[in-house]
Amino acid sequence: MKKVLAVLLLTAMVLAFGAGAAFAAEVNKVDTQGISFAIPEDIAALVTVKRDGLDEDTLVEVYETASIEASKALGENDDGAGWIFSIARISEERLEELRCGEMSGMEVFAAAEDGCYVYCHPTDVRMVRRNNDEMTAGLAEWSKIHEWAWGTVRKEILANNSALSERVYTNTYLDMLLARAAFREETKYELRSLEYGPEALDPAVLEENSYLEELLEDYTYAFLDEDEAPDGEYYVLAFDDHGEEVRFDFFKAEDSRNVIREVRVVAGEEYTTLYQATARNTDDAERSTADVMEDWCKAIAEARKEA
Repeated sequence: MKKVLAVLLLTAMVLAFGAGAAFAAEVNKVDTQGISFAIPEDIAALVTVKRDGLDEDTLVEVYETASIEASKALGENDDGAGWIFSIARISEERLEELRCGEMSGMEVFAAAEDGCYVYCHPTDVRMVRRNNDEMTAGLAEWSKIHEWAWGTVRKEILANNSALSERVYTNTYLDMLLARAAFREETKYELRSLEYGPEALDPAVLEENSYLEELLEDYTYAFLDEDEAPDGEYYVLAFDDHGEEVRFDFFKAEDSRNVIREVRVVAGEEYTTLYQATARNTDDAERSTADVMEDWCKAIAEARKEA
């Protein structure tokens, strides 16, 4: 008999990290390898915590007990049943590699000398029951577990370990291409601005490139749910992505200096996406992404003159 997956309600999330060993008993507090968080009594009765037999990056995994039991009752040999979340610790090098691609199911939330801490969660629903009636009856408890896990665990880990500092990244297509430019030497990209003529501006003429790092590390990027792009001129940052140009327009107008338009062609059709940039540090909020682009273009133009 096949296990029943809840495709009705939840959009829970995941990246399946390690599996294999037996599950540890329920606990009211997790304190392992530098991370600690409490599990409220009503949640502890519903979950199983796994701390042993994990892969080398994973510190702890939490599962819904009822899903584990239902999976076994159905004869399924799937350690992913009921998976709620994992906490992993990865190196800066591994993080750089991940940031160059799609990081669905992975939320970086902290950093320390020993690495970066990641909240890993399913990208599909891992709830299992023996039949549809049990599935419907269990949805409230499943939602309750997720509400606690998503809203509380990372905050407690940060609060309980003074060696950790909060670190958050977004993972838009713009983030990915900025990461590739920063971490992969073979990445091709250029800048353009009508202010400096029709020729593209090649960042390679600069000995140091703090501007790219500033765009990558000092801002987060969120999708703007708007159809119309701002009016006026803009700076262009263009990438060669597998032979296709992807362009990002950084608008110059005062009221839109943190608005960025992505333009790319897919199967002959042009698609646009708008982003809103936000400075990570409120002390830097007055400096916009357009300011960064302006300074970057100017530095390249000046270096080109001197060459």
